[in-house]
Amino acid sequence: MNVKDLLPPRPDDMHKGHRGRLLIVGGSERYTGAPALSALGALRSGAGVVTLLSLQNVCDVCAARLPEVVYAPEDDRFNWEKTVLAQKNVDALVIGPGLDRTIAAEIFTSRMWREWKQKILVDGDGLNALAVTKDDLRPRTDSVLTPHEGEAGRLLGIPPAAVHADRQGAVRELSERWGCVVLKGHHTLVASGDKFAEVKHGGPELSVPGSGDVLSGCIGAFLAMGLDAFDAAVLGANVHGLAGELLSRVGVDGVLASEIAHALRKVIHELRTGNLNA
Repeated sequence: MNVKDLLPPRPDDMHKGHRGRLLIVGGSERYTGAPALSALGALRSGAGVVTLLSLQNVCDVCAARLPEVVYAPEDDRFNWEKTVLAQKNVDALVIGPGLDRTIAAEIFTSRMWREWKQKILVDGDGLNALAVTKDDLRPRTDSVLTPHEGEAGRLLGIPPAAVHADRQGAVRELSERWGCVVLKGHHTLVASGDKFAEVKHGGPELSVPGSGDVLSGCIGAFLAMGLDAFDAAVLGANVHGLAGELLSRVGVDGVLASEIAHALRKVIHELRTGNLNA
């Protein structure tokens, strides 16, 4: 598969709506930065409109960094009515970055999984919520899960070491249970039904706080642009890995997640112009 061929077209007469509209639900008192990194990853991947639904203070923190995002502050992050209303104006949802582990988060995430009608990506604490409520949920063909080995272990009910020992088996089992799954780590794996891909780009420079939040925003952007779950996951994981490789030219230490996000734009441009192959 040539990753370049997965990139959506960019006609001269396009407007921001053509670039996809993404909703991010996340953030908490403890984790204010995670949804900002997801939003930055989405924007740097080419998303047209990114909306963040979160607490007022989370929106305030993010707005100070990203005025390009649309903010929907709520005293209750889990305002179901407002989320459903937002559904009419977006193409995909990312839920979980910085969400924190609470019973309310578990209830809300499981309800979103059951009732959200558009494409959905679950990351971070959204995955922990699914791990608690998994027995009541069915797989979705329009979903992407992005666990690391610890989160994958919780979803499977096994230790992270067991996931590490058989990453292919773990990602395939997760895919059968949920839908499209991106198992993050060295040589990220993507599985969806009988489709499987190994991402060989990226290395230890990506093992930094917030890197996964950037990845969720990147894949979410491609979902919002119209790609199906598997193609969006494969494209996003490769672009994210290539961004890491670009930054690693000056070393694998000291990389910031925001730098990974900013590098996405150059990687996508180099892919489009044929100066980079993947």
